[in-house]
Amino acid sequence: MRILRLLPFVAFLLPSVLFAQVQSNAATAATQDPQAVSVFNQALSAAGGSQALKAVADYTGSGNITYHGHSDVQGTVSIKGLGSIAIRLDATLPTGVRSWAIHDGVAAQRNEDGTLSVAATNRKVPTSDAFPHQTPLFPSSIAFPNRQLTNVLADRNFGISYKGVTRVDGHSVLHIQVQRSASRPDPMSQYHTREFFIDTTTFQIVMTQDLVPKNTVHQIHYSNYQAVSGVLVPFAITEELGGTSTWTVQLSQMTFNSGLQDSAFVLQ
Repeated sequence: MRILRLLPFVAFLLPSVLFAQVQSNAATAATQDPQAVSVFNQALSAAGGSQALKAVADYTGSGNITYHGHSDVQGTVSIKGLGSIAIRLDATLPTGVRSWAIHDGVAAQRNEDGTLSVAATNRKVPTSDAFPHQTPLFPSSIAFPNRQLTNVLADRNFGISYKGVTRVDGHSVLHIQVQRSASRPDPMSQYHTREFFIDTTTFQIVMTQDLVPKNTVHQIHYSNYQAVSGVLVPFAITEELGGTSTWTVQLSQMTFNSGLQDSAFVLQ
């Protein structure tokens, strides 16, 4: 049971090393393959357009959540996001309310019994066995995946490359790789890479994939896109870690720009 209770927190902490920022002011602009850029732009257009996506200052979604483990645990859920910098999930379960949040470089989880765990950013180079916590570059993208495409296209420190066509979740998808560049050889480069799988017809993001420590594959699957104020949002989200589902969220509604403040993402 303890392992199950920690799953959502661990799952979000692990991928955070993927986008650890390079501590250098001399980073060289990375190559952005025109074909890959074109796919991202088509995905943004299909999602409502980059300007409409950028206009979403915050979002609030609600629905149901299932934590997977030896036995499934189900409940209701509220997900909040602020720009690209913060996210919070509150799950009401049979045993109480479980919350986690990422805000201002700090990831925190409050368990049903009220205990609070906090992991602040540590920018020291990790050893082969110990990976310090670093918050993701775009924490709120978990429930609003298209927003990160606008950030990647605007940042020349990200290399973007087209990898071809494959199949994911029954879809024919375009495989795009994004990697943060470094100004010097980076032994952690495999953890600074994210793969996007975008439907060849609808240009919706079907899945994202990256590696977490010890080369474990981390995937987030998206489906059931619905229009909210002219912007497409996935209402079904599933995380997998090492080929095993950790949680599934089924949203019933999503609203934008309700005026959320930083304080809404601080767990105490």
